[in-house]
Amino acid sequence: MPGAADLFLADHWQMALGERAAIEGVLAALKPRLAIELGTAEGGSLGRIAAHSAEVHTFDLEPAPLELPDHVHVHAGDSHVLLAQLLAELAAAGRNVDFALVDGDHTSDGVRRDLTDLLESPAVGRTVILLHDMANTAVRAGVRAVDFTRFPKVAYVDLGFVEIPHPDGALVEHWGGLGLVVVDPEGTVVAASGAGPVIRDVNAVASPLRRAAAPLRRGKAHARGALRRLLSRRIS
Repeated sequence: MPGAADLFLADHWQMALGERAAIEGVLAALKPRLAIELGTAEGGSLGRIAAHSAEVHTFDLEPAPLELPDHVHVHAGDSHVLLAQLLAELAAAGRNVDFALVDGDHTSDGVRRDLTDLLESPAVGRTVILLHDMANTAVRAGVRAVDFTRFPKVAYVDLGFVEIPHPDGALVEHWGGLGLVVVDPEGTVVAASGAGPVIRDVNAVASPLRRAAAPLRRGKAHARGALRRLLSRRIS
């Protein structure tokens, strides 16, 4: 796997430098025994998760062919099916997920389902969860749709853990940014408030023009994705 310099130099990361540094800092502090990544992509964040973790499980619909060490396990397919299966196995074995990165399905319902699957699992008992692309309207709506008060083990939620500046154009889709969820039922990581999770959501409400243009941005993104898939098939 690449070394620490990959954090700054590699072009296969799909994150800004500030996001990379934040993930590196969290991983260096946690040193996870067991980590999960939803959204393998080109393996940028996976390389750093693997460097700090004893065991990693990464999920993607169509994972890129990567040279990975033995302690990294790739799950190819729908995370909404495969993640629940893995979490059930881990819970049955009495194991705990120390770290998770949610960066797979970027639809509102997909993000909500991935995060809910994690929080509902007994295997997520004392866990730091990072959520990528919180600047995206659909992703943020999916996270906001989760009722964190339903999970007493959730101690802290920060939807603006790392924020990225963006242009104001109504047709420009915003990406990037990290959210943070700390699962800490005993209050050993975050001081317990005694009244449910502390939730920080400082993102400004989108303007009426940006909200009205949301279907156009989604259509633009869908067309661009379809073109990339078509070109990749022709090249291969």
